[in-house]
Amino acid sequence: MLVTQSAARWLQRAEDLGEEVTRRCRSFLPSVARLCLVATFFEDALRMWFQWVEQISFLQDHHQCSPVLAVSIVLLNLLGQLVGCALVVLHLFTNFAVTLLASLVLLQVHIYEVPLQLKLLLRNFSLLGGLLLLHVENKESVACRIYGAGAGLPLLVSRRAQHLMQLTGRILLALMYLTLFQQYFSIPAMVLNALGLILMSFIVIGYRTRLAALCLSLILTIWNVATNAWWFADGDSRDLLKYDCFHTLSVVGGLLMVVVLGPGEVSLEQYKKHW
Repeated sequence: MLVTQSAARWLQRAEDLGEEVTRRCRSFLPSVARLCLVATFFEDALRMWFQWVEQISFLQDHHQCSPVLAVSIVLLNLLGQLVGCALVVLHLFTNFAVTLLASLVLLQVHIYEVPLQLKLLLRNFSLLGGLLLLHVENKESVACRIYGAGAGLPLLVSRRAQHLMQLTGRILLALMYLTLFQQYFSIPAMVLNALGLILMSFIVIGYRTRLAALCLSLILTIWNVATNAWWFADGDSRDLLKYDCFHTLSVVGGLLMVVVLGPGEVSLEQYKKHW
């Protein structure tokens, strides 16, 4: 009984600390989340530029595309991702940017035959989850501007679809962690797997959501720097590590969006208030 009470008090203090950190960082945290979220799109656009010939050759060899169509697809990926990243970072036409980037993710899933590779498929779904949370965050910020706190007016617009999108975004983000499980039986790997699984479960069900998302984003950031240090690598391994690094950074951005948005209405935290 005493152990349970002590753990509950520790969790409450940790949650209060997380809420305090979120409150202090509220002015710039959404911008940091957006910047991290589009990191992999920016890196992929640069890859299209520096590997222009290889990308066109791949499309011609694997999909029998004409030279004009191959160039058009690579150019669409390059410019579309750069434009989408710029709009997201500048907080301009966010809904259009989200739609554009999500469409390019689905296009690349088809072009690079991602459905045949479960790990890459899950990672692309996690990207879509982050973009979905970005869409919800934009809706929230627009609603705050229209129905400002100073106006004292209730928000009468139905937000059920928005809450369901927020839940879906959290679930899709969880898929990323499934690709990071350490396939070892050492004590550190088992502890990391267990801790990450617990935190990800909290995020999905919406329990102590901000604290769980903040902790997991810190863990993923440390893991990313330690594991995907592409700046020290050479050759093909450098490209693979760079892809993993920026992709994980985008998932960190999605987790920071969870910190910004909180659990939402479709969550255990909200249901507990009605018990």
